[in-house]
Amino acid sequence: MKNLFLMGMLCLISNPAFSQEKDSLRRYELDEVVVATTRANTQLKNIPQKVEIIDKGMLQSLPSSNMADVLKTATNLDVIQYPGLSSTIGMRGFSPSAHARSYTLLLLNGNPLGTTNISCLDKDLVERVEVIKGPYSTLYGSDAMGGVINIITKKPVAQNNGSAEVGYGSYGNLKMSASVNGVLSPRSLFRIGFLRNEQRLDYRIGKSNALKLSEKGKLMLDKASFGDVMKNSTWQYNQLNGQYVYNISDSWSTGFDLIYFNANDIKTPGNYWGSYGQSKKDIDRINWNGTLMRKTQKSSLYFSPYFTREVNANYTDNSDTSFVSFNSDIREYGFKMHDNFSLGRFKVLAGADLDVYRYASDRFNGKASPINPYSPNHNNTKAALFSQVTYSKGGLDVNGGLRYNYISYHIEQNDSLQGTGGSENYQTINPSLGLQYKLPYNLKLHGSYGTGFSVPDAFKVAGFYAVSEYLAAWDFWWVKNYMGNPDLEPESSSTIDLGLSYSTPNKFLFLDLTWFTTRHSDKIIETTLDSVVVNQNKVAYDVTTYKNANNSAMNGVELMASTNIGALFSDAFKLELYGNWTYMFNNTVDESFVSSAGKDSIVSRDLLYARKSNANFGVVYDNYKGFLLRLHGRYLGSRLEKDNFSKLRPGLTPEHYYTSGGYTAKDKILQHPEYLVFDFSVGYSVKSYRFGITVSNLLNENYTEKDGYNMPGRMLMASYSYSF
Repeated sequence: MKNLFLMGMLCLISNPAFSQEKDSLRRYELDEVVVATTRANTQLKNIPQKVEIIDKGMLQSLPSSNMADVLKTATNLDVIQYPGLSSTIGMRGFSPSAHARSYTLLLLNGNPLGTTNISCLDKDLVERVEVIKGPYSTLYGSDAMGGVINIITKKPVAQNNGSAEVGYGSYGNLKMSASVNGVLSPRSLFRIGFLRNEQRLDYRIGKSNALKLSEKGKLMLDKASFGDVMKNSTWQYNQLNGQYVYNISDSWSTGFDLIYFNANDIKTPGNYWGSYGQSKKDIDRINWNGTLMRKTQKSSLYFSPYFTREVNANYTDNSDTSFVSFNSDIREYGFKMHDNFSLGRFKVLAGADLDVYRYASDRFNGKASPINPYSPNHNNTKAALFSQVTYSKGGLDVNGGLRYNYISYHIEQNDSLQGTGGSENYQTINPSLGLQYKLPYNLKLHGSYGTGFSVPDAFKVAGFYAVSEYLAAWDFWWVKNYMGNPDLEPESSSTIDLGLSYSTPNKFLFLDLTWFTTRHSDKIIETTLDSVVVNQNKVAYDVTTYKNANNSAMNGVELMASTNIGALFSDAFKLELYGNWTYMFNNTVDESFVSSAGKDSIVSRDLLYARKSNANFGVVYDNYKGFLLRLHGRYLGSRLEKDNFSKLRPGLTPEHYYTSGGYTAKDKILQHPEYLVFDFSVGYSVKSYRFGITVSNLLNENYTEKDGYNMPGRMLMASYSYSF
């Protein structure tokens, strides 16, 4: 591996994406970008809401191909990754969710991605990513309480070209890809791409901690994990994508995007201690969306049908003779349509959406015989009408919107699961307002108000899930039960943010400070019951179930800053320092309970599973002649989690538990430590050839994003590509 590193440094082998074009991380270079997520063809500089853009230049210089890695490196999002190509995302105090739905809405070309797992998407086909923070339910409905992430894929261009890439790195990482762009006729364009990515060896956990963990922090990780191998952590996947555009006339066009993702024999180690046992899984995903557009000087009409399907097959172990123990089939389809037109200085957006979500699953015992699933089959149909009006004059930008939602939710009856089947209908109205005003001295004031809502998923309403494992070292059966609550109500939220930004005309400095506050009503939280009578009068002990809290309050600040030192001397190169930071002043939930005296009481508790703060920062040098270097750091703040593995941590005692924020030692809450992770990339492009090297987790940090799931240590990747 040392020889490979030296070879890479001598040859400056690069991620193929390193190119001579300017890395447009700088905010001022992005001001003219039209943000597709607004559905109104609005330039970034005219949007009051908080928006971050991960553009092509940034994507090209990041070390990882996995979109989960991209998002946690480039933005202040709370991303949790697990071994085995799994991930969840949260933002602004909304914790990531491991179940079917999330508080952060994931879109692909403006349509639902159909999953909360963004690891099943490779960055090679991505043109840019738009991140809108704060509720955006006015334009997108349910699951947009924390924000919206819209991944926009590459489109065909009127030019015949192509590229091919090969890369190799630590732990047998091998990547091969190729793409072709072609012109069939003056009006007909296409793009086809294929890639294969695999890790053939189990990765090694990091050996150090940049922030010098305390004895307590090392216990959270387990001292034995430092430098250890994460067994059963190999994977491989293939991705095929195709895009087609046909320009019917000067004003009308149509086309489609198709992405197929296939991963077989993804090894899943479970947690570090292996209490869940080793297993493997297969994932098949398809995303399709069509478009029909009409653009004139007065209006822009858009219609997009879409279909997504994800099939998961989970196996009992990683042997060739293992049988499917659990599988799921998730389908989501519908359409989005809207029209943009002008009325004087006013721009009007009006449209309608229809979305159908269907979930089905099966589970099998040790003899491959059918048994009851964890969660009942269910479907969710959403229909909506919406409108937004935008006004711009001089230094003032204002937008206001309203959305009506009708939701029909159906759960199939399953007598063996706790909870009942049946149907529920919901109706909501979601308003929004944004304002931005240019002040003297290059200052800009911006603010927004928005509301969001989320319907509870079937797992929390009517699921039943029992985890049991025999721990031989302690001669102990570890059992944990999860049970749904049929009385759950939908969640809702309202958010206000206010910010002030500053940018210099010479492109030297950009600053933005934004304060936000969210009131989250009827938030669904976990609660524990000592025992519960389930079907057939059986008693389940130590049961985790769900309930609506009174309300939750989240407020904090976000800071974005960048300075291009090179702009002081010359336009021939860029030397830029950049950083962004999110800090939560308050992230609490009010929980009702009955005291020992029989009186109703309310306790305010710190929210679990959300980081108190996180940050991204770094330096980038670009000579605009083919050489690009980036050093990037990522700070992960402390995180509260319930200790589900107390029997697996030797040396853990009650004094190690978190006893503040409304908790006592009996609650078994752990405050996991903070971490610091660095990535490095360097590359060189000459004519059609591109060379470079990337190093992920440069300092070999031992860290977790989820308790028990240690992330990979230092990983080196070298690659070469050719464009034609």
